[in-house]
Amino acid sequence: MGRRIVVVFISFTITFVLSKVLLSLYRGQGSTSKAYLPDFHVKKEGTPIIGGVAFILGSSIATFFERDFFAPTIIYPFIALLAFGAIGFVDDLLKERHKRGDGFTSLGKLALQLLASIVLVAVLPLRTTLTFRSITLELGWWYYPFAVLFITSFVNAVNITDGLDGLASLSAIPSLLLLLSFQGPFSGALLGALIAFVWYNYRPAKTFMGDSGSHALGAYIAVGALLTNREVLILFAGSLFFLELFSSLVQIISIRGFGRKIFLIAPLHHAFEAAGFAEGKIVQTFVTLSWVFAILSFIIWR
Repeated sequence: MGRRIVVVFISFTITFVLSKVLLSLYRGQGSTSKAYLPDFHVKKEGTPIIGGVAFILGSSIATFFERDFFAPTIIYPFIALLAFGAIGFVDDLLKERHKRGDGFTSLGKLALQLLASIVLVAVLPLRTTLTFRSITLELGWWYYPFAVLFITSFVNAVNITDGLDGLASLSAIPSLLLLLSFQGPFSGALLGALIAFVWYNYRPAKTFMGDSGSHALGAYIAVGALLTNREVLILFAGSLFFLELFSSLVQIISIRGFGRKIFLIAPLHHAFEAAGFAEGKIVQTFVTLSWVFAILSFIIWR
């Protein structure tokens, strides 16, 4: 436990300092484009999207201080962090270069996510069961497509949730704490990095995590859940992320299939904004829900 706290502190310190340095270097050299934001967030145009790079680097460096670095529950989430972070980073880079918010196409990004998920699932030392308390469901080979879908869905759910200052980062902290509390060894590096990132991302945000950060964060949590056989736990604890994803999917299906919207705008947090709710109040409510889901998960699974 003492070593884990040290790693959290190292990660926090590196990410905090690195964020400050990157923000200084980045000033005036690129920014969030207007096309990247909904109409009522135009005031945020110019906010750098390098926060994800900072916490990926910070947590990566800190991970090397782990005593059990080569333990599957440490090294594989770390690999997932880097792999999906790279996909998101290229997407962010394309958006910055085009200045219109144009990164990968939706299908192109999904294809890369699925490819990365398939490669990860192929090498991960996974059990083919789903566990809920004393109930165990053996899926056999069906577990592997489930695992691919689990990783890809979690990545996209976190990515979609990253739309308000501090929302995705603060909502992810309970899930990371759950993984740390249930089974070790599991690195606390990303937790420390994320706490440092919140300092710069909370309202008003000085930086966003971008696709690099949201992809890395979602993949890290998903792979950690698969390796510790806590998939059902994290699905429940991360219900907020999947509510956001579900709202976007329902909106897309309704528009394309029936020619009408279910929400004024999707995902859910933007729908509340469009309805007149203040950004800060939405973030507070959603983050509180994340903690409620996480605490209930902890109680149920204990």
